[in-house]
Amino acid sequence: MAAMSDDKIDVAMQAAWEALESGDIDGARKAASALKSEEAAAMEIVMLEAACDREEGNVESALARLTKAAETDPDWCTPELWMAEILADVPGGQAEALRHARKAVDLADDEDEFLAAIGCKAAIELEMDRPADARATLKELPSADVPLDDPMVALEFAHLLAEAENLDEAKKRLDVLVDGHPDFSDAWYLQGVLAERAGDEKAKVTAWLKTRELDLADADAPGHSHSHDGEGGHDHDHGDCLHLSESDVASIAEETLEAIPEELRNLLRDVPVIVADLPAAADVQQGADPRALGLFHGATQAEQSAQPALTEIVLYRKNIERVAHDEESAREEVETTLLHEAGHFFGLDEKTLARLGLE
Repeated sequence: MAAMSDDKIDVAMQAAWEALESGDIDGARKAASALKSEEAAAMEIVMLEAACDREEGNVESALARLTKAAETDPDWCTPELWMAEILADVPGGQAEALRHARKAVDLADDEDEFLAAIGCKAAIELEMDRPADARATLKELPSADVPLDDPMVALEFAHLLAEAENLDEAKKRLDVLVDGHPDFSDAWYLQGVLAERAGDEKAKVTAWLKTRELDLADADAPGHSHSHDGEGGHDHDHGDCLHLSESDVASIAEETLEAIPEELRNLLRDVPVIVADLPAAADVQQGADPRALGLFHGATQAEQSAQPALTEIVLYRKNIERVAHDEESAREEVETTLLHEAGHFFGLDEKTLARLGLE
């Protein structure tokens, strides 16, 4: 059989990667299998199959393929970077992950590769509780005055800098980011988080009111949805997504209350559970987190016994949608949030709630 032209190989490989990105792992593997006789595509096929293994959670096979790719081309950054990313999630694999991340940084030959490798290395160092090393790694980034092409990458570096306790540099990068992308709600939200950590209440409220304004506009947009990229980094798009109606949230809340001991349920009988889309502007103005999943208003049980006062628990539907990946996780978020806020009614503090698994 005659070898395919480079153009045909490129088209076939692109189709294979697109199949994988759409979740069609079998289609990607079939495309790879059809190209196995093409010597020119050999290494890219190895990488595609490694990516398929990774999606399926077959760590051992993915690492074996990536090791082969790295040995075949010792100057190739991508296999080293992928091995670092995979091993970072393997119990006991962080030291080895860091070794591969260092190699990836050294081998990166374009800005995208370099930024990805720096981010991976810093994240591993933070996971290993080595913030000083992470700060040193992040010093290799381009100047904060130079906007990065991808706002999500810029936001991720701001997160890493904040975790590494370099709040000044994180703030500089966020200032540049919101200046270039004034409608990027995640950047405004992180600005508020940093202001809170710095004790700057005015800056926090300003940033979080802007976050709420943008989140509200996003929630009202036709085809509204969120893709979920992890803590604090939610990329907004439009299309099919998880949608929770007010009745959905209310039903889960009722089931949650029915499942708790009767004595506690009776104590909560006069505490209404309200479902709202987002925290009210007045609450944010008073310092409430605009992306809180719930809020307890009013007097605790002990305070109620001395002087009855209006109390309520509010669940924020759109914020729960933001963090939930599917219906099961949405149910878990509603249950945990309701029990967390009920805990506040009973006078429990955040440390106690965390110890009870109600963070």
